[in-house]
Order: sequence, then C-alpha cells, then structure tokens
Amino acid sequence: MGKYRYYLALQTLLPDGYRQDREFIEGMKVLQSFGFDGVELNIRNPDRVDPEDLKSFLKEFDLELSMFATGFTAKTEGLSLASTDEKKRGLSVRRAREFLAFARQFGAGIIAGFLKGTAGESTEGHRAALKQSIAEVSEEAARLETPFLVEAINRFESPLGNSLEDTWSLVEGSNRGYTYILPDTWHMNIEESNMEAAIVTHREHFISFHLSENNRYFPGYGALDFKHIVGILDACGYRGKLAIEGNIKKSFAEDVRMAMEVLAPILKGNA
Repeated sequence: MGKYRYYLALQTLLPDGYRQDREFIEGMKVLQSFGFDGVELNIRNPDRVDPEDLKSFLKEFDLELSMFATGFTAKTEGLSLASTDEKKRGLSVRRAREFLAFARQFGAGIIAGFLKGTAGESTEGHRAALKQSIAEVSEEAARLETPFLVEAINRFESPLGNSLEDTWSLVEGSNRGYTYILPDTWHMNIEESNMEAAIVTHREHFISFHLSENNRYFPGYGALDFKHIVGILDACGYRGKLAIEGNIKKSFAEDVRMAMEVLAPILKGNA
C-alpha cells in the first residue's frame, strides 16, 4: 500500500499477448500515474500465462496481481460450482483449486462470481451443490493459505448468493480461515435494503470491497455517495483492499481519471 489509506486496485481483462498490446500497456501506465497498488485480472486461459512473466510485466508499472477474477474463465470453460451434474461440478471444483494454485504464485486470491453458477441454477439442489463445492474449494484455500472470495451478485445476474447475508450463508459452514464473501456496491445497491447495516454486520467476513456505481460505470458517473461508503468502512475498522470495477463509459483513461477525481481525496483522507 502506497499513495492512499487503502490498498487500491482495479479490475480489468488481461489480453492475450499483453506485452504487445499497446492499449493495455497504456492502461497500466494510467493506473501507475494515479498510484494504484494492484489489478484484479480476468484471464481467458490462466494455464497459458507464465506467472513470473506476468509478475515482471506488472512490476514495470508498480503494480501486482491482487486478485484473479475467474468470471471470464468460468464463462469460457462453462464452469459452475452449483451444477447438479456431478461431472461438471467436479470439474468446476478442480479448476477452482487450480485457480487458487495460480493465484498463490502472486500472493493473490481468487474471486468466484459467475463461477458460483449460471442462469437457471436456482433450485435447492443447486444451492446444496454450491455449498458442497464451496466447502471443497475452501479446504484447498486453507491448505494453500490463499484467499477464496465468493462474490455477492445481484439476482438479475446470478441465481444464488445475491445479498451479503445470503452469500455468507453459503460460506459460513465451510469457512476455514481463507474463505470470504466479496461485497460490491453495484450489486449491494440492488440487493441490500440497508447497505450500511449489511457492511457493518459482515465486516469480519470480507477482505476486499468493490467500488462501482449504481449504473455499473466507474465511480463518478452515477449517484452513489462514495465518501459515505468509505466512511462506513473507516468507522467499522476495515483495513482490507478496495477495487474499482465497472463498465467503460468513455475510455479507460478518462473513466479512471473520473473515478480518481471522486476517490483520491477520500482515500487520502482529505474529503
């Protein structure tokens, strides 16, 4: 952690051939210029990524991999921890364990958002399958001492684990010290009747927190009060990571600048 009171990351997609991708390189330079600490990366095929090369590349911009976001990989490979097809569920658990091993090489964790399940997997059978999968992946997370974050995603995008309370109910019985829930202000704005109460209630259950507008753009393009939200985290003694996530509205560089106009004064303690 460097420039800000909190470790600050941003979620984006790692392109194939990232060392030759000028747009991605320029994006990393933008993050460096604003003093970001890390990036959460969606990766199409982590098996084809050399961890040492990626670490070296990110270090050129004073960045590190803070989390491996598995959503893109889950969609690409058709994975679901909630599948009632035991063969598919078993494959998904095995891949999640492999994702943990990959992330461990960076000192990072993994995020299970869409990996939790796909549209239509909303029955009690799917819920039971997801809880079993989380328990199995949690064992590996504890063995590797690598964080496993189960993201609370709104009901329109994910059939299970929508609110923080619902997501924690999937995790609680399996938690072995390295499994957490992941709050995201975009999803919380839809699912929580009282965002502050949800954050305070589950303060001990998360180590990373996503900042995203009510319209899913970066902070600054919507209606959420991030000074108030960060103030809630401050008040309950949170010391974990923050990460910006959202859709691009204008351009990556311009949207990061907009977000930091809002967040930098808050995270420097001057808001």
